[in-house]
Amino acid sequence: MIHQDFVIPTDNLLDNLGPGCFVQVDQGKGAFWVEINDTDGYIFGGRVHPQLSGPDCPFHKECDVYFSRGEISRLGCDRYCFC
Repeated sequence: MIHQDFVIPTDNLLDNLGPGCFVQVDQGKGAFWVEINDTDGYIFGGRVHPQLSGPDCPFHKECDVYFSRGEISRLGCDRYCFC
């Protein structure tokens, strides 16, 4: 399913995420885009890309974050990455 030109994650799509995939993460403080570089079950690590995020992004420079599968709100497939 597509929402605002981005793919909404399904269980099947989330199962296939890995390093190099871009995802939008929403931790309740504003959504931001992350490039995944590590996975451990339902926990992901990655690099925030604030230049891809909107004005509500809580980060103003690139940094590393960890987040859970349930915090992923959009996938960057076919736009930011080609998984």
